[in-house]
Amino acid sequence: AMLAEAYLRIGKTDTAREIFSRLLDETPNQTQPDDVALSGIKALDLIEIGAEHYGKKVADLSEAEHVRRANIYQFNRDFGPAKLHFDVIIGKFAGSNTAADAIFQVGRGFAQQTNYAEALKWYERLLEQYPNSPLVKDALLQSSGAYARVGKSKEAILRYQKFIATYPTDEKLDRAYLNIVDVLRDQGDENDALKWTAKTREAFKGKAAEAVALFAEARIYIARNEWPNALDALEKLAVHPDLGGTNIPGGTNTAEVAFLKGYVLEQSKRYAEAIDTYLSIPDGRSEYYGWRATERLKKLDKDEAPKSFISQKLGALSSGVGAKDPDERRRNAQGVLRLTDSLEVRQKAIEVLKAAIKALPVYKTPVFKAEEFGRQRMLIDDSDGQAKTGAGELLFLGLNDEAAPQLELLFDWSSSIDGKGSYTRANIYRGSNRADKAIAFAEPFWKKIPVDYPVELIPRDQLELLYPAPFADSLLKYATPRSVDPRLLLAIMRQESRFQPDVKSYAAARGLMQFISTTSNQVASELGREDFKQDELYHPPTAILFGSKYLADLFKLFPNQPDAVAASYNGGDDNMKRWLARSRSNLPDLYVPEIVYSQSKDYVYKVMTSYRMYVLVYDENLRLR
Repeated sequence: AMLAEAYLRIGKTDTAREIFSRLLDETPNQTQPDDVALSGIKALDLIEIGAEHYGKKVADLSEAEHVRRANIYQFNRDFGPAKLHFDVIIGKFAGSNTAADAIFQVGRGFAQQTNYAEALKWYERLLEQYPNSPLVKDALLQSSGAYARVGKSKEAILRYQKFIATYPTDEKLDRAYLNIVDVLRDQGDENDALKWTAKTREAFKGKAAEAVALFAEARIYIARNEWPNALDALEKLAVHPDLGGTNIPGGTNTAEVAFLKGYVLEQSKRYAEAIDTYLSIPDGRSEYYGWRATERLKKLDKDEAPKSFISQKLGALSSGVGAKDPDERRRNAQGVLRLTDSLEVRQKAIEVLKAAIKALPVYKTPVFKAEEFGRQRMLIDDSDGQAKTGAGELLFLGLNDEAAPQLELLFDWSSSIDGKGSYTRANIYRGSNRADKAIAFAEPFWKKIPVDYPVELIPRDQLELLYPAPFADSLLKYATPRSVDPRLLLAIMRQESRFQPDVKSYAAARGLMQFISTTSNQVASELGREDFKQDELYHPPTAILFGSKYLADLFKLFPNQPDAVAASYNGGDDNMKRWLARSRSNLPDLYVPEIVYSQSKDYVYKVMTSYRMYVLVYDENLRLR
């Protein structure tokens, strides 16, 4: 790409065009074209029509070439140029199979920009002009959703019903049923929504869709404070063979069902049963509902009515920490930690757990120090000893960013000085801005550890590898003045990019914070960055600035609600507003279960459990506690 650009700059346009074309032909993944492919088609369009016409029209190309360029633009969310190529396909190749797809993709582009009114025009055009196209099914579903988004609930439901009648054996049939439930809930017609959950359960008995409908029923009853009905639905869910999980929209899991059951029991003042239910949900560093259950237990301990029940349970568990059976001792000690803040009682429980739980990664060794490197330099080949000594001095000065790549090249870490090279290497990278390599080292070990391993027992050095805090200067510079907790940005970065500054996702999201172009362009405009280019997102300070600004804006929509902000970051604030409204609550315990997008709900689980750990390990200025 750079070579082609150079030829273009010196006026050798034909040579540049040839190289850019070859570049596109050799793009490794044609379904997920990268930034280089995007630069290639932009250059070709500029060469062919001139800078003064770019973004207004495109050259006369073959059908296949228009399709290729349109798809590359579309994948990278550069919707304007994509539409220009799609328009040519629609107008010039109307009798081709690609024309229907072009119409659908234009509609999809508008929907991705949340311009649902414009998207509707294109979906309806496809339904009218190409009624025999295989895309009609998807266009019918997409148009139904778009009608719902523009407030035309009646039209949305009619189209979902048409889908049900026209495609009674389609694999997406359950979505039409369940989407009707959501549309009815959004317009406040919960009684009709319950009628449709009953229809869905009948139509999909024994399948995941039945569980999703039953879960919707439970949430409706909880929002209406109808505790007996909610409990009945949750108990039926608890024995359902397929809860959907993260495989289908609106699905749930055993931990979520158990947590909501505990909440319903708590609201029903059945405190002893609620406590037992909360304690049955494993709590660990990555267990969202285990953590939420622990928080509910702490709240019960502070409320007068249930306090005596907490005291009784704590007494029983404390007596049980001396049980003969080791598993029983462990369970009782873990329960004690979740029920009290008493240092003396907690310390006894921790000692029991230390003796009962042995499954820890065995990589704890002293961190490699620069002075140790200096003492060992006589063992290093004189030919490159100077370079290695220089790397050691960089470490001594705390310049891990500069030292890490040198040491990476200079050593065979499997046999390096301390005999535990991989651990040393991970610690060096933890202190640099390539913390992804520290996490990549630590996480495989911790996948083998029981999920309910108490966070109180995790050694500090291992917590720092699992939850590093790179880019601290930029985080404190940009997040703190905007009243955004830098630890939340770290939690989001950890999930989005694993702290890899140069990563790009399958959805064309870029950099540490994984911004898509529509969002980053909006943020750039608000920051006054008129000449902003998408590649700037690969620059960590820029990514953190944009992330801080965007999160600050989300917190204005959802004050003091980090769970809602995390869901919005992944699934969009317009969707989060709908989910929040359905729950009739500002409690994450009630609105997180309402998150329909399985990816977004799982995202909240992961970001918020990481945030919990970052708050445990670091203060608000990112100093180790």
